[in-house]
Amino acid sequence: MKALRSITVALTFALATSGSALAGPPLATDDAGTVDVGKVEIELNGSYGYNKETVDGVTTKTNTNDAEIKITTGLYKNLGISLAIPYMINEREYIDGEEGGVSNVDGFQDMTLEIKYDFLELAGINLAIKPSVVMPTGKYSNGLSDGRWQFGATLIATKEFDDGKYALHTNFGYGYNHYRTDEMMESTRSNIWSGSIAGEAEIVKGLTAVADFGLQTNPDKGSNDLPVYALTGLRYEINEHLDVDAGIKFGLTKPETDVTALYGLVLKF
Repeated sequence: MKALRSITVALTFALATSGSALAGPPLATDDAGTVDVGKVEIELNGSYGYNKETVDGVTTKTNTNDAEIKITTGLYKNLGISLAIPYMINEREYIDGEEGGVSNVDGFQDMTLEIKYDFLELAGINLAIKPSVVMPTGKYSNGLSDGRWQFGATLIATKEFDDGKYALHTNFGYGYNHYRTDEMMESTRSNIWSGSIAGEAEIVKGLTAVADFGLQTNPDKGSNDLPVYALTGLRYEINEHLDVDAGIKFGLTKPETDVTALYGLVLKF
């Protein structure tokens, strides 16, 4: 599971809106909008994941607490840049109900740098491209990094309805992963494809309900099961400088974490 988390490069194809409003957390699917030049958004995100897996009669339960800070700003009209710095607060594995964890991992993971360019509006649909690079900043010996630079790109589309009260977003992405050892290269796929679609609806002024569905290539060569998730949540704009959000992500297939609670806030300057 550690390898799957560090391998995954977020990727996706978007069918969403003509406006520039950002989809934002708790969605995993991105939107085509960019932050205005001179503006900065800081996301403070957290998650708690629970997974249970039984292999050859042995049951392993995994509890994971993650945090992330993501800083986004506008470089030029319709061109933005972001840096995500993830931190694993704690990961504990329990085997067959043993008390205490058989492993306890924490520390900084690999940082991700993304550049997003909203390059076209066509028939009310905004299209954007988002290249990304994952930098090996985590500690490889602790399983917090793949120890290699990873590269990817995401095609995004956004469509808004009713003056932005409703929106659809779709992502289609590709990532190429390098590995440090022959063992990892033999057991793990290098080419990872992913796709997702998300929707947003403003319930009352400032309060937005969101839903997200996505899937991707399974990095494990030993399995053709696609990791598939569904996500639902809420985002509330307290004022023009602060949003809060919360959501629940469900794993619909075995390779995905069973359930993950998501929460965070966004500071806008």
